[in-house]
Amino acid sequence: MRRAAVICCLTLLAGLSLPAENLHLEKTMTLPAGVNVRFTAISRLGNMIAGACQDEKVRLWALDSGALGQTVDLAGEHVSALQFSSDGRLLAAGGGNGKVRLWDVPSGTLKLEFTAPSAINVLVISADGHLVAAAPLDRDVEIWQMTPKKMAAHLHAPFAGTLALAFSPDSAWLATADGDTNVRIYDAYTGSLHSTATDLLLEPFAVAFSADGKTVFAAGADKTVTVIDASTGKVLRAFPRQSDIVVGLLLSPDGKLLVAAYANADDSRKPAPVLIWDVGSGSVKSTVLTPGITPNGGEFVADGRLLLTSVSGDQLKVWSVR
Repeated sequence: MRRAAVICCLTLLAGLSLPAENLHLEKTMTLPAGVNVRFTAISRLGNMIAGACQDEKVRLWALDSGALGQTVDLAGEHVSALQFSSDGRLLAAGGGNGKVRLWDVPSGTLKLEFTAPSAINVLVISADGHLVAAAPLDRDVEIWQMTPKKMAAHLHAPFAGTLALAFSPDSAWLATADGDTNVRIYDAYTGSLHSTATDLLLEPFAVAFSADGKTVFAAGADKTVTVIDASTGKVLRAFPRQSDIVVGLLLSPDGKLLVAAYANADDSRKPAPVLIWDVGSGSVKSTVLTPGITPNGGEFVADGRLLLTSVSGDQLKVWSVR
């Protein structure tokens, strides 16, 4: 199973069923006629939602009012990755033709644009908003600097490319989850390799830094969340193995909770759980699973809520997990 199939953390909850009793409906927004939202990105401020739409446009909604704001036409390019910056002031979109665009929010001013050699598998914006990293399918990772606008680093693609990316909280390091089963930590500005974790048995599909930047969480085909020392690449511990593969990770703002989204390796249409792990103890704090709502995006926001989005008919709904 390729990481591209789950479209990075933006769709890490897609295809999973959640129990209505665990969800609180925050907002319902009516979609324009004929619009299908494939997946969403939620601003960590909890104020905006961006939708990657089937008509090759990105639409933005205000969460408080539910009003549709800007619509960005990508001129025929299929959106494959979408993410807000931590402060909500930038929105990045990666396309099926390899183009990456970053816009100012809410003005819509294009701040940066570059074209990678293949479809964008995953992209991330650094916490300070100065860097964007993009992993094209089976090609080298490119790290671009916002000011001045230039490529800051070029990371050699390992076998099968890079499947997931994460910047450290201080924006100094970039972690890559690679198809050769290794997790690598690089200097984000120079591209120098800092450390490598080589003990994972199968491909990692998701990666995230801890709140203090000292450890990295990695998970994927081996069905286990592994905790790695960022300085040495040494595996420190692992959370209990589950029966499904991990396709996405989200860390809560306070660093105490880690959300892991799972998927059935044999049939992605079958339900699989979303587990909320207690980082300190490595135990499951809560499990979200049963037929019901099918999210197409999710994000922890600044006040600690886990927000999810789903589409039902002509409505885009926003839920919070209780």
